[in-house]
Amino acid sequence: MFVVSGKVLKIQNLVKKWFAKLSINQMLVVSHLVLVLILISGFSYTRYHSEWNRHVEYSATIAKLTLAPHIPSISNSVADINYVKLTDADTKKVWAAVDDLEFLEVSGVADHSDQQVHVRFFKRLEYLWRADVEPQELGSLEEKLFETNLRVAQAKEQGAPTLNKLRFYQTLMQREYDSLLESRFISDNIYVPWTKPVVNQEQYYLDDETCTLNIVIPLQNKNGGELWAVFDASDLTDLQHSLVEEIIAEAIVALAISLVLIGWISHWIVSPLKSLADHMRAGTANEQIGDLEAIERGDEIGQLARAYQGLLTKIDHQLSILRKRSDTDPLTGLGSRYNYTQNALPYIRRQIAKGQYVGLIVCDVDNFKAFNDRYGHTEGDNALSLVGAKINELARDTDLAFRYGGEEFVLLCARTDLSQLVNFTERLRKEIEGLGITHEGNAPYGHVTMSIGGSVSNQKDIDEHFHTHQDLQESMFNAADKALYCSKGKGRNQVSWSGSRENSELEQPALEVTNPA
Repeated sequence: MFVVSGKVLKIQNLVKKWFAKLSINQMLVVSHLVLVLILISGFSYTRYHSEWNRHVEYSATIAKLTLAPHIPSISNSVADINYVKLTDADTKKVWAAVDDLEFLEVSGVADHSDQQVHVRFFKRLEYLWRADVEPQELGSLEEKLFETNLRVAQAKEQGAPTLNKLRFYQTLMQREYDSLLESRFISDNIYVPWTKPVVNQEQYYLDDETCTLNIVIPLQNKNGGELWAVFDASDLTDLQHSLVEEIIAEAIVALAISLVLIGWISHWIVSPLKSLADHMRAGTANEQIGDLEAIERGDEIGQLARAYQGLLTKIDHQLSILRKRSDTDPLTGLGSRYNYTQNALPYIRRQIAKGQYVGLIVCDVDNFKAFNDRYGHTEGDNALSLVGAKINELARDTDLAFRYGGEEFVLLCARTDLSQLVNFTERLRKEIEGLGITHEGNAPYGHVTMSIGGSVSNQKDIDEHFHTHQDLQESMFNAADKALYCSKGKGRNQVSWSGSRENSELEQPALEVTNPA
């Protein structure tokens, strides 16, 4: 131990002597270079893992979304031991059409017995077979087939009227026997190069050795089971190589720039640098950086100070962009839910002060879950985009429109007359229906429709019934939401209006429903 400690002290003394021989400029270069190398290495490593994990997660999500629509059908087939459904030609075509799918295995336990169900699909060889065929099952079926053949032969000699039925039964058994025989042959002779992995909580695993992405999805039947799918991940491997090359190139550029900056910094005067560092550590705002004397200098220190000012300006600009993005729903272009929470109350306060009738309108696309289940989430997003565009088209410049969440939209409108609000919502309902977006799950209309609920208030509500505009806003939203459910309950594709309170004394009924019929 003492020997080791002595060696460490010697090394420390050598380092101190070596640094003592360096000039200040040289010391600054060496120390800053080491720091830059550490930072670039750390940032590059962090970025690589962040980008790589994001791409892998995205690929896994796409794969799971591809398989998800088939899970209910597979679960039902496993629950009922429906091998015909699991191994028929249509199922084989479905799996063969899945992009990049290499191998698929369905395993589970039947709901009404303890029988194991095990089916595999090998896309490259176009094999779809049972992987749980036992010799006993083949022997039993062979005996039954032999007995059936004898019965058919006897029926032929006797001219029995049941001959056709026996032949039909014989054909079915022969097909089942051939299928089991083929499955047994495939299981004994086909080598599957993949091994079912232990997946993470996200139910996927990237196998770097085989360049495959493994997805494991639990089945929905009572006794459980799993669907294990193996996808070709060669695209991810190519992407990984490109990502590494890109990060290395960026690191080299960053290092080159850093070396230049270090060369400049090594010639600076310590005092102005310290002053600038103090401003940076203090988190000086962009408006206050102009008070720094170095900002007016014409030398390198002034350039550094102005570069810092430019960086703060860029950050302010980027923050403004981020705020704008958080205010806008990316799918529809309407205001976001966050935007609603920020602007609803000021809008209501401002418009009521002008003597306007303010309407809070809640819209919901009818049976939208059924639309997604039938046509897929991509078509669902397209439909929501069209609905949002129509809402934006019909809304006035003084109106505010938001996507509140999912298929629900909220509008804030101000009009001088109640009838204008009623007419606007009815026109909105008709225009959405007029888009003609096919929706067979939305009976009896057959296309996308929207149910609408609205509430309306004016200065009278503030004067007589509410202490604050905040209370009024909450009451209006609750009333509009109840009116929306009234439209839903009346058969959908309708408009219902309600006052902000149940005993509202507005010049309209407490609840009015517009029926398209």
